[in-house]
Amino acid sequence: MKKLIAAAVASSMTAFAMADISITGDGKYEYDLTDNNGTKTTTANTEAHINFTGKSGDTTFVAKFQLVENATDGDFDMEDTYITTKVAGIGVKAGNYASSTSGLAGEIEEGGRSHGKVTLSYKLGDVALYAGNGGAALAAGTNGANGGVNNNMFAGASTTVAGQTIHVKKNSDSRDSFGIKGSLGGVSYRYEAIDDDGTGSATAGEADYVELNASMNGINVQYAALNADNATLLEETDSAVFALEAAAARHASSTTTKVAKDQSQIAISTTVDGNKVTLKSGTIEKALSSTKDQDYTQVSVSRALSSGATAVITYTDQDMLTGTKDNLELELNVKF
Repeated sequence: MKKLIAAAVASSMTAFAMADISITGDGKYEYDLTDNNGTKTTTANTEAHINFTGKSGDTTFVAKFQLVENATDGDFDMEDTYITTKVAGIGVKAGNYASSTSGLAGEIEEGGRSHGKVTLSYKLGDVALYAGNGGAALAAGTNGANGGVNNNMFAGASTTVAGQTIHVKKNSDSRDSFGIKGSLGGVSYRYEAIDDDGTGSATAGEADYVELNASMNGINVQYAALNADNATLLEETDSAVFALEAAAARHASSTTTKVAKDQSQIAISTTVDGNKVTLKSGTIEKALSSTKDQDYTQVSVSRALSSGATAVITYTDQDMLTGTKDNLELELNVKF
């Protein structure tokens, strides 16, 4: 009996050791002090992301969770849950996931998560092809008592020509996207555009994003700009590029209606004595009123500590309809 028990334990330990399971994530603590034209407020926030990844051969399953807690609320959210695998040489990604801001039109579109999303991918020579269904769930009763799946099909292709990557995508029946990025003469660039021909739709029109980067003597200079026919086309609210988001601009007369159609920003970054320093200065046109733009400046300093954590200090100054708004954010974060 002892031999049988020992064999069973050894077998289970071997199976566990052979399993390819990893846990990664990040966590941060934020403290904010805001002075909005003389009115001062302070907030604190703790946030963590825990990512579970399991692999078996060419198949991977990913589950991502977010935990947020502040003075008034705590929230536990399951974010991405998806599986990737290969079937007859075709890549398959299925589940709940979002597109990245570094993807095509990522600085224009929000790229929110949706349930039941499926993407098929295939490499044909030097051309990467993909197609899928956005899979947003319909409300109950729209397509049966338990809801259904929208016919939100998309398809795209990308390739590299002479070192420049070209990307085209059919986002939906009414929307197309185009992008090109690469480097010329020591300057890297990224240009992306969307064209929505939905007649009478609030999102009809064109929008584009341009980004230029150049480095010299340890200093990087970046220019970035957004331009849209109408404000509704600009959706991204969590960009890593802009200090403030054009999509978040609202006039005093409405807390819901988007108003900004144009934004431009210059960013300069360098490293000084182990501190990464970034300065961003930009303008969101007509963000405050039909005749008043919003200028802003942001300075951020980050330093990796010997303890394994990273300390970040960010100061943002922005124009308001009356006066200015200043924000000081202190952050301590760690990745694992």
